[in-house]
Amino acid sequence: MLLILVSGPSWSDLKRLRDLNSYFLEASRETGIDSDLLKTLAYRLTRFHRVRPYPDAEAAPQYGVMGIFRIEDAERVSGISRDRMVSDDRAGIVAGARLLKHYLDVCGGYLPCALQMYAPPGAEDVFARDMLLLYRSGIRFPVLSVSPHPNVEVPKYLLERGKGPSLQSCPPGPEFPLVERWAAADPSNYTSANRPYDYSINYVIIHTTQGTYYGAISWFQNSSANVSAHYVVNSEYNPSDGAPLGEATQMVCHKDIAWHAGNWTYNTQSIGIEHEGYVSENGWYTDTLYRKSAYITRSAANTFGFPKDRTHVIGHVEVPGSSHTDPGDYWDWAYYTVLVNGLPAADTLVDELSQGFRKYGPSQYWYYDSANGYGPYGHMWHTGSWNGVANWAKWTPNLPYTGPYEVFAYIPSGSQYDAYVPYVIHHAGGTDTVWVNQGNYSAQWVSLGTYNFNAGSSGYVILLDSSTTSGDRIAFDAVRWSWRGGTVCGDKVVDDGDAGWTGFGNWTLSSYSGYNGDYRYASVGGTPDSSVWFSDLGCFSGYRVYAWVRKGSNRSTQVHYRIYARDSVRDVYVSQYSSTSDTGWIYLSTVCADTLHVVMYDDAPDGSVVIADAILYERDTTVSCVTTSYDEEARRMEPVVSYGDGVLKVLLPYPSDLTVRVYSASGRRVMVRRLEGAVGLVRVPLSLPRGIYFVEYNGRVIRVVIR
Repeated sequence: MLLILVSGPSWSDLKRLRDLNSYFLEASRETGIDSDLLKTLAYRLTRFHRVRPYPDAEAAPQYGVMGIFRIEDAERVSGISRDRMVSDDRAGIVAGARLLKHYLDVCGGYLPCALQMYAPPGAEDVFARDMLLLYRSGIRFPVLSVSPHPNVEVPKYLLERGKGPSLQSCPPGPEFPLVERWAAADPSNYTSANRPYDYSINYVIIHTTQGTYYGAISWFQNSSANVSAHYVVNSEYNPSDGAPLGEATQMVCHKDIAWHAGNWTYNTQSIGIEHEGYVSENGWYTDTLYRKSAYITRSAANTFGFPKDRTHVIGHVEVPGSSHTDPGDYWDWAYYTVLVNGLPAADTLVDELSQGFRKYGPSQYWYYDSANGYGPYGHMWHTGSWNGVANWAKWTPNLPYTGPYEVFAYIPSGSQYDAYVPYVIHHAGGTDTVWVNQGNYSAQWVSLGTYNFNAGSSGYVILLDSSTTSGDRIAFDAVRWSWRGGTVCGDKVVDDGDAGWTGFGNWTLSSYSGYNGDYRYASVGGTPDSSVWFSDLGCFSGYRVYAWVRKGSNRSTQVHYRIYARDSVRDVYVSQYSSTSDTGWIYLSTVCADTLHVVMYDDAPDGSVVIADAILYERDTTVSCVTTSYDEEARRMEPVVSYGDGVLKVLLPYPSDLTVRVYSASGRRVMVRRLEGAVGLVRVPLSLPRGIYFVEYNGRVIRVVIR
C-alpha cells in the first residue's frame, strides 16, 4: 500500500520549474538551440531531476538535468566539471546545450546525427528516434511545456532499425509478438542454457534500472557490466506515426539465464524485466510502461505455465538475499496485477482499474492510494490542483441502451481528499460541468445529474485537476451510469470479469480462447468455490439460458449450475468435458425471470477443473410467463455476504433494505451500514486489522477471520 500525501507541484516545485525555464532560455540564447529541444531532452532523460551515477544502477551512468551520458565530451566541450553539472541546475543545462551544439557542428547541423552522438553507445538509433518523435508531438508539463513542432522529420531508417527480423526466433528477434526490438546483450553478461528443459521458469522479477531505457540497453551490451535482463521497457514511447503504445527491447533469449536477480537459483528460474526510471522518483512508471510490461509477464506466465500472482511475479527487493529495493514504493502492484490478469471490460460502472478509465498528464504528479478507494483492491488515483489543468482522467462506459442515465461519481474515504473540482459530462445533448466538493463526502456515490446518452461508448466523464484552491488533493475513483429510462427488454450477456460477475474462493484467469478472449477456472475439491452472475434484465419475460464453455480433457462431466427464476430455483448439471476442446454456448434451461441470476459451484464429482465464463439470457417471447410481483419463494432467498481483500461483499437477489453490522470478538461494534433499495452485488470497503469479527445481517451471523 502506498498513500503519499504530497501530490501536484508544490510552491517550491513551481519555483524550481520557473528557474529551470529561465536556464533553458539562457542556454538557448547562447547556443542557438531551440529551448523546446533542450527541454525535450531533459524531460525524457531525467524528468527534470538532477541525476548522477548510482551504485545499484543497471544502466549507463548519467549526469545532471540534461542526463548527459558522454561525460568526458561534455566536460571538454563545456568547460564545466561533472560535479557542477550534478549539483547546479544552470550549469547542467548549459553543459548539455553546449555538448549538443558541438555535435550539431560535427554533423553539419543535421539534428538526427547530433542526437545519435548524444546517446549512449549501442542505443543511438532508438534514442534519436524517441527524441525527434517527442520534440515533434510536444509535452504538457507545468511551466516547462513543449509546443508541438509538426515539421520535425524522423528519418525512416530510425523507425526501422532494431526491429527483430524473425518473431518467435531468438536470436535474432524477440520471442513475443508485441515486443518491438531486439538488441543482444554481450555474451559475457549472461549464461547460455536450454531452459525450460534444464531449469524450469517459475518467476518474473520486476526491476528498476536506476537510469534510462537507453542507458540500460547500452549497459547490457558492455562486456564489463556483468549484468543483464531479458527485457528492458521504455516508459514513454511516443505513439505517433502509427507506432504502438509502449515499447520493449529483448536482450537475452528466454532459454538463457540473464544475470539480474543477485541469486543464482532465482536467475535460473526467472525472466527479468528492467523498467526505466529511479526507485526514489515518482513519474517513471507510466501507463505505457505498465501495460507493455504486463503483456510480457502475462505472455511469460502463459508460455511457461506459472500462476499470475504475487508469489510468482515479484520485485527485485523480494529475491532472497537481495540488497536492492526496486521497484520501490512508487510501483503500483495492485494496478500491475490487474493488468497482468486482464483489465475488466468497461460496463455501466467504470472503476479506475478497468478498460474504460485512462489518466493523462505528467506521471510524476499522479499517485496511488490502495487503502481508501472503491472495489476489491481499495485502489484509487489522486493528484493535486494548482489552478491550471495539468492532470486529468476520463471514464468511458459501454452503455447497453440509448436514453437517460443518472451519472454518479464515487468519492472515497479520507479527509485529505478535500478539493472542489469540476466533473465534465459528455452526453448526447452536449456537455455539462458539475462542481463537487469532495471534502463533503466519504465512501459515497454522488449524483452528477441525469442525461441522455447513446448506446455504446460515445459518452464519457472527465475530471480535471483544476480546483478553487491550489494544492488541494483530488480523488479519481469509480464512475457509474444508472439507467433511468424505464423498462427495456432484450438479450443479456454477463461475462466473467464484468460488473455483474463475482467469484467467491479461488478463480484463476486464463487468457486462452474464452468468451471475449478469457475465462476463469477453479480446481475441483479443496476449498469451496463458486461463481455468481447477476444483472437486471430490464423486464419480466421468458429467457433461454446458456453458458459459454471452452471444453477440455481435464474438465468435469457434471458441473453444477443453479438458476434462480421468478417461480423456482433450478439445478442443472452439464458436461464441460471434451477431448477436442469444443468451445461455444451450452443450453442450460428456459426460465421466466426479470433478473439474470446464476450460480456455478466447483462441487463436481470428477475432472480437475470447472470453467466459469459468460452467461447468456436470450429472450424468448414464445414462453408463457405469468406476470406477478416477486413471489414468496423469491422473497425467502437470503442475501449472500462474504469478506475478502478489504471488501465486504453483499449479494442481494432482489431490491431490499438491509442493515449490516460488524462486531469485534469482544463485542464492540466497529461498523454499521444501511443499504436502502439495493440490489445485485454491493461492495463495502472495510479495512480491518488482524483478528476475528462477526458480521450480522437479517438476524444471521457469519464469522470472519483476518490473518
